Amino acid sequence: MTIRVLYVSPVGRGGVDFGIQNITRSVRAAGLEAELLRLPEIYNFMPFLIPYGLPPGWWHGFNVVQGRSRVGFALRSTGLPVVTTVHHLTTDPALRPYSSLTQRLFYQLIEARYDGFSITQADAVVCVSRFTQRQVEQTYGRKDTVLIFDGIDTSVFKPTPGFVRRDDGLPASTARIRLLFVGNRTRRKGFDLLPLIMDRLPADYHLFYTSGFQGSHIAPPHPRMTPIGAPDRAGLVAAYQSCDMLLFPSRLEGFGIAPAEALACGRPVVTTNAGALPEVVDHGQNGFLAACNDVNAFADYVRTLGEDAGLRYRFGVHGRAKVVCSFGYDQLGQGFRQLYAQLPGLRVTT
Repeated sequence: MTIRVLYVSPVGRGGVDFGIQNITRSVRAAGLEAELLRLPEIYNFMPFLIPYGLPPGWWHGFNVVQGRSRVGFALRSTGLPVVTTVHHLTTDPALRPYSSLTQRLFYQLIEARYDGFSITQADAVVCVSRFTQRQVEQTYGRKDTVLIFDGIDTSVFKPTPGFVRRDDGLPASTARIRLLFVGNRTRRKGFDLLPLIMDRLPADYHLFYTSGFQGSHIAPPHPRMTPIGAPDRAGLVAAYQSCDMLLFPSRLEGFGIAPAEALACGRPVVTTNAGALPEVVDHGQNGFLAACNDVNAFADYVRTLGEDAGLRYRFGVHGRAKVVCSFGYDQLGQGFRQLYAQLPGLRVTT
């Protein structure tokens, strides 16, 4: 029996974009044939044009078609079983204070409709966390969603031997403690909290941060903060391995790719007790969870880890083990393999 899956994904600007790449790789590793069709970014905003912007029969040769909830409804015209993945819902009221008026209007008037169409019309709906599952049920009433956590390639995102910090994956620095932030420079990610946290930390603590998809031309907002651009996957692994911990004060996450990647690399995480982050980070075991916006708590937790190398090591070992067990490619690929085999109307070739 051969199951061939086509993933349709407009180019994105965040963790969702990495999520679909992880799904594709893990499903291939699970023995299925999978292809990722990347579309121009404009289809994120006008997904209803997808059936008209591609050549006739573009789905031929596949048994299943899949896309995130913003575009999934537009795949119904293929006649194939449709799977949609929900990474997070932007209609969450917790996001409103950290969105612009334009963003709120788009989320409420347009994206909520796209999500609703996809979630109600899909043959199967996959949620990447229990938090997201609850959101989907509360917002759209669908109760038969399938939980498949986002996955991390633990053969790539891995610790150095002995969990020893390397020094070549970040810009040269005399700092004793190196912090890392990975994500876009947005309020949702808590980027605006980073300078306030740094003000409360010792002078020999330094924070390195990615520029996400927004470029690196903006000056650092604090003298002990240094941008590292947008590293590729190998560069990102090197950055994780070269830091002492990940500082991630995000206000809302449907999963938390960056914390999971850091844990896979044996690095403890200081993040927020919000969204799905408590499903990824175990407070007091592989990281610390602070209340949303509590810069004093973030700083205290960072200092606790910064002044105790043994604690950082123990947290790193625990975090690595958790990601390998719960968030690796095996659970991701096998989860989708089992889901596809049970889809109604699935036609397969032998």
